[in-house]
Amino acid sequence: MYEGKPVGTPDVGAFWRVIEQHGVQVLFTAPTAFRAIKREDPEGRLIRNRDLSHFCALFLAGERADPPTIAWAEEQLLVPVVDHWWQTETGWPIAANCLGIERLPVKHGPATRAVSGWDVRVLDATAAGAAEAPAAELKPGEIGALAIKSPLPPGGVATLGG
Repeated sequence: MYEGKPVGTPDVGAFWRVIEQHGVQVLFTAPTAFRAIKREDPEGRLIRNRDLSHFCALFLAGERADPPTIAWAEEQLLVPVVDHWWQTETGWPIAANCLGIERLPVKHGPATRAVSGWDVRVLDATAAGAAEAPAAELKPGEIGALAIKSPLPPGGVATLGG
């Protein structure tokens, strides 16, 4: 475990130092950290100064991973960059590219597909939350409000029901 921001304490290459020093194979962090690193070292010079040959994958979660940040990380690290959608309360990812099961093609922007146990639906955003009628479910490829249908997976939102 490493806790600390990669910029200014003590340098923007802190993640690469930790990965090299400890033989880290997988890093799980927030996209914000990578946006900060990209801003300070846009050419990735500090990455190339380290032996990251054992590094296998970067997982991003905590907020939306914007496509330019994902693309930059892929170009610099030359490993899969996996965008996860989850929250602390959910216990595990809601949507992800589960590399240990089947590596799916990456499309920058969405977090690939729903993880086992979650029934994710896309609802008409204009009607979502309206009291008079339930929101209509949209067809694949349409944009709307995301909803998770019950039952939830074990451990998912454990305190919801008290």
